[in-house]
Amino acid sequence: MKVDYKNFEVEVLDDPNYTLASTDNLRKYQKVFYDEKHSEDRFDFTIKHAIIIKENETEISSALICEFGGATGISDNSFFIEDYKIWILVCNKIYCLEIPSLNLIWQKELDSFTNFRMYKLENDFIIHGELEIFRITKEGDVIWSFGGRDIWINAQGKNEFVIENNTIRLFDFESNEYVLDFYGNVIEDNPRTVPTEIKKRWWQIFS
Repeated sequence: MKVDYKNFEVEVLDDPNYTLASTDNLRKYQKVFYDEKHSEDRFDFTIKHAIIIKENETEISSALICEFGGATGISDNSFFIEDYKIWILVCNKIYCLEIPSLNLIWQKELDSFTNFRMYKLENDFIIHGELEIFRITKEGDVIWSFGGRDIWINAQGKNEFVIENNTIRLFDFESNEYVLDFYGNVIEDNPRTVPTEIKKRWWQIFS
């Protein structure tokens, strides 16, 4: 995915075949970020997201972020660019890098499993995680978090996360509905109701 920002072209992509310290990689990156505590598992990173910055069609910086955890993809809501910074979700972490150098400003773990999407909300971000919903500042400080009765994936195809009318409407796996205000307060909590069918005994069917 390519985005124009100021005088730069910012490309964000997956590079699943990249291997740390290998000479056989098709692409070289100026910076590679990973948890050094797990360097021995460098072949098994779950996700490898790359950022490439060009100016006047010339590549001026590149970085690869390698992480373990629940898989994340590249989409309109997986990263955000503003104020000469890029914020990007990688597994259960969020990274903030400077543009155009791609120097790391900060990184922080949020959800225990994975972060699906991020949304701009006023001067902050809302992060849709698998277990929790977070509101964070641009510096990565958690303002509030909210967890429901189940994970934030809906089995019935409902949109799990919608911002509407100054509220956040959520559906969990079992379709329990929650409505929050922007301060993380619960306005509505609507548990899913499963109708109880009264079944006739076999001898009553023909009565």
